[in-house]
Parts: sequence; structure tokens; C-alpha cells
Amino acid sequence: MLRFGTGTTVRDFGDYRRWLEVADGAGFDLLSTGDSQSLWADCYASMMFAATLTSRPALAVTVSNPMTRHPAVAASAAAAVQQVSGGRFALGLASGDSALRNIGVRPSTVAELEAYAVAVRELTAGRACEWHGQRLELHWLGSPTRVRVWLAAEGPATQRLAGRIADGVVLSNCLTRERLDAALANVAEGAAEVGRSPEEVEVWCMCNLVFAASEDEGIDSIASVLAGTANHVFRFTLEGKGIPDELKDRVRGLMGEYQSRFHAQPGVANPNNALIEKYGLRAYLAAQGTVAGPPSHCVERLRQIEANGVRNVILSQFVDDPLAWMRTCAEEVLPAFR
Repeated sequence: MLRFGTGTTVRDFGDYRRWLEVADGAGFDLLSTGDSQSLWADCYASMMFAATLTSRPALAVTVSNPMTRHPAVAASAAAAVQQVSGGRFALGLASGDSALRNIGVRPSTVAELEAYAVAVRELTAGRACEWHGQRLELHWLGSPTRVRVWLAAEGPATQRLAGRIADGVVLSNCLTRERLDAALANVAEGAAEVGRSPEEVEVWCMCNLVFAASEDEGIDSIASVLAGTANHVFRFTLEGKGIPDELKDRVRGLMGEYQSRFHAQPGVANPNNALIEKYGLRAYLAAQGTVAGPPSHCVERLRQIEANGVRNVILSQFVDDPLAWMRTCAEEVLPAFR
């Protein structure tokens, strides 16, 4: 049975209050926000707001990075959200993308991501850890409730890392059976390295859900989002990610022109809109991460995705009217899976 999450990026907390009210009432299992300080409001402030205004759904940052906050700073903020939410919070981490590009900071290495994730996990659990030769501890944390740490993982190295250390993994471009099976095999391999069961790793797949008169119209409306996902997923390497050889040069071309200033901001003025058509990547990218069309068609596509083995999806809201989108979800999509 599919579980459904959804997320938004916060620019106005009055609007976010209304968004939370509708999202909570719609019955989503998870509510999330992103971390890109130059584009959106602070993720921990947003999650604290959500923790006080909701009581049922899980909450998550999808995702933050190791480079813009010291691990003790992040752990302290995450532990506070965890206390206020009553244990509903998970912190997603990755190497970093738009949050770093927009301030001229490099992404983390896999080793840095691992060390950071472990430090945050230990600190929120009330345990001391070492960080660059310094002992760290959250002295204020009287009754620790360890924050679950998720990793966004798009290649074999980070997927194996998630299997070794993470409580959950967030996958992009994994709605097809081929890509999902490959990712889960990597997670299982990492888990086996440390004697864990892969069942200990909660798996969430990102999915663009767009209601439109037709599938083509829906895909066209989020062209820049597809370009942004490709830029993110393939930015370090194209190897081990299932992309056909004949598409690799096209993906490199797209990434060379992608403008991070306009990341995750669909609209007619976004210069990234034209990139997937220019490089002939529309059909390939849409199949990996997008469900679009009338609600009845979207239900059919989600059933196919469920048959592929997906169990948890985070539905992205790249739409003009997110409140109407959530009401349509609540009335015409979610009941088909309850």
C-alpha cells in the first residue's frame, strides 16, 4: 500500500500556515520542505512551524547538506524540532546543490557526508562525538529523542552509504522498476557490509505529480523541474546511474547550461525550461520521475509505480495553486490507495 508525502518551499509563513492546514487535512503521511537558504525560508524554522501546527503526519527536511551548518548547529536545531513534533521529524542530508551553488561553496564528498550524518545522529541521541579533533555534545538535551537521518542518494556510492548508516533514503529518478531495483540492490549491498537488514532503511521516492488535461501538457508545465532533477542527479558522474550511452552527451550539455539561480521555480520566465527539449531528454526524464495528466490517469500511473515496488512517494507540488492540487489529491487520488 502506497504512502504519500508532499512538500513545499516556504516564502511566506502566512501562506505556509494555510498550506499546512490543507495538507494535514488531506491525509498525507509526510510533509517536507527543502533547504536552500538563498531561495527559500530556513528549513528548521519551517519545520518548527509545521511541528506546532500539525499533530499527525511525519515531518522531514528533504534535504539539507553538510556545508552550510556545523553539525552541532544542525543537530541542535533538529533535536529541537524533534522535541516539539513529538518524535515525528527526520533530517535528510545530501552533498548539496542549489544551497551551495548560490553562495559559491563546493558540495561535500561522500566521506564528508558520512561523517556529518553520523555526527548529527550521535549528537541528537545525546552522545558525544568527535568532529575535526573537537569533542561535540548537546549539553542542553535532557531527554534525547534521536533524529532519524535520511540520505538523498542518486548513485551507487551514496546508496551503499545509506544502506550502511542511514535510517532512510530518498531516491530521485527511480519510479521505473529497472532504476528502483538497481538502487535497492545498492542499499542492500551497503547494509550487508555492516550486518544490517535493508528493511531497516525506509525508502522514499520523489515523484512530480501534475494534474493537467493531458500527460504532455502536464510534463510541459514542469520542463525546468525535469532539467533541475537531471542536473542534480548526474552532476558528479553519469556512471552507475542507468543512463543510456547515447544520452550521456546530451545530459552533459544540459548540465552545462543549467542555471541554479532558477532551481525548482517552474514558470514561463525560467531559462531552464527549454533545456530538456533542446537536448532531446523529455521522454527519458519524464518516465523516471513524473506522473502527469487527468487524476484518473495519474491513479493508473501510480498503480504502475506501486507494481514496480515503490512503497513511499513524496509528491512534488510544482503547480500554480498548491491548495487546489492537494484537494484534488485528497478527493481523487489518495482514496484509491487507502
